[in-house]
Amino acid sequence: MVGPGRNLALIRTTLDQVKQVAHAHGATVNDVLLAATAGGLRALLRSRGEPVEDTTVRIYVPVSLRLRRGVRGPQQGNLIAQMAVPLPLGASEPGRRLRQIAAETARRKARARTSLGTLFRGRVARRLLLMAVMRQRVNATTADIPGPEVPLYLAGARVLEVFPLLPLIANEPLGVGALSYAGTFNIGVVADRDAYPDIDVFAAAVRDELHALGVSTDPTSFRPGAGALGARPTRDGRPAVDAGDDHALLAQSRSSYRRGDGDA
Repeated sequence: MVGPGRNLALIRTTLDQVKQVAHAHGATVNDVLLAATAGGLRALLRSRGEPVEDTTVRIYVPVSLRLRRGVRGPQQGNLIAQMAVPLPLGASEPGRRLRQIAAETARRKARARTSLGTLFRGRVARRLLLMAVMRQRVNATTADIPGPEVPLYLAGARVLEVFPLLPLIANEPLGVGALSYAGTFNIGVVADRDAYPDIDVFAAAVRDELHALGVSTDPTSFRPGAGALGARPTRDGRPAVDAGDDHALLAQSRSSYRRGDGDA
């Protein structure tokens, strides 16, 4: 079971570059996220002295059922299923790993699946589902969330950046989420503090994997907040955080967890 402590890491990319890499390898944007996650896990395990050849890590991936069921127009609520995808860590070449993952996800998406919304009805059903999740041999969870394509504003101030933070449940100590917003594709990593005290090693390896695929993660090369009207202080008096200021963002996130403002 995961504990209450969390370690966080942030990674910045651009959506156009991720799409270009996905197209060049016959993959999807979500496949690129999975390949970067696999590269990060490979480097992390090697830094711990653990074997990676012939090693596979299973990760939860949400699957949208809307297009399969012909749901179009404004979307309200969730209509998703969950699949476990094996990530191969043995391959040292990022492009080969991405192609392997793309082929595997394509095969698994073709299977018929039940919406998670129908499984959570009733207290007994929810408890049984949680017990089933705890028995699953899955090492991590992930989500790729399409966000607004244009900048948003809050109280007159432009929203500079948005990062997802996935909830960790049962025996899933690592969550890697990506959210597109106004041309950016930002990745938020949340991990159990005891299981991943070396989360910085994982985050650095994810950046290296993206670089090797042709995706820039240099925060100075793109700033979605450039030209904003100006950042105002937060409601509780904390100073606003500029785009690209990872240290301030992570400090505020950890402070929120300690105060109980965020879900752990």
